[in-house]
Amino acid sequence: MDRFAFGENWKDFSERIGPQDYEKAKASVQRLVPDLQGKTFLDVGCGSGLFSMAASSLGASQVVGFDVDPVSVETSRVLLDKVTTWDRAMRKDRVRFEVESILNPNLTHTQYDVVYSWGVLHHTGAMTAAFEAIRDRVRPGGTLVLAIYNRHWTSPIWKVIKGTYIRLPRPLRPVIVWPILVVKFLVATLIWRHNPFQRDRGMRYYTDVVDWVGGYPYEYASVPEVRDFFQARGFRLLKAIPTQGWTGCNEFVFEKDRQRT
Repeated sequence: MDRFAFGENWKDFSERIGPQDYEKAKASVQRLVPDLQGKTFLDVGCGSGLFSMAASSLGASQVVGFDVDPVSVETSRVLLDKVTTWDRAMRKDRVRFEVESILNPNLTHTQYDVVYSWGVLHHTGAMTAAFEAIRDRVRPGGTLVLAIYNRHWTSPIWKVIKGTYIRLPRPLRPVIVWPILVVKFLVATLIWRHNPFQRDRGMRYYTDVVDWVGGYPYEYASVPEVRDFFQARGFRLLKAIPTQGWTGCNEFVFEKDRQRT
C-alpha cells in the first residue's frame, strides 16, 4: 500500500521544536483529559512522542507510545532527551516508545486508563478495524481520546490529491504543497479569522500542511458516525469538539462502560 512517510515529517518537526511548542502540546492534552494523575496512558500513533511526554508531565504513572513507523519511534526517543531538559516534571523513566501497529492481531491485550490517538486511525488504511482494536485497549471505566478527519463533500477530492502527492517524485511534491499552503492560509485568515501560524497543539504550520497534503491512506467519518460506533460498543461520549474547518479533525472523549472488558 502506498503510504506517506509520517516519520520523516515528524523528524523534521522535532528538530525545530521549542519549549513553547511543548507547553502547547501539554495544554492540548490537559484540555481533553484534565486528570492524568497516577493513570496509565497509551499513545497510539505517537508521531514525535510529544504528547506521550506531555502525559507524563501531567502525572501519568506509566506512558507507552507506539507507532508503525520506525523513524517516528526513533524521533520520539531523541526528543525525549531534549524535553527532559525543559521539564523536570516529565518522568523519562516512565515513558517508553515501541514500533507497533494497532492492527497487529498479536498486539498485547494490556489495557490502559487512558488511550489517546489523535489524528492517526484514519491513516491506517483500515479505520473501522482500528476502531475495533483500540476499544479493547481501554480498561473498564477508562478514557478513550480520538481525533478523526471529518466527513465533508470535499473529502473524496482530498483523497485524490493525497494519493497523487505520494505517487509523485519528491522534487515535484512542492508543486502540490505550496498552492495548498497559500490557500489554507487565506481561508484561515479571511474566513475563519484565525492565524494559522498559531497552532494549538504545538505543531508548526508548514509541517502540518505537509502532513495534511501527504497524509495517505486517508479515511474520514462524521461526528455521528464515530459517536454511534463507540456507543454501540459500550462507550459513553463525554465530549465532542467539531472541527473549526470542513475536513479537519473532530475530537472525541469517550468513557468505557465499567461492565465491559
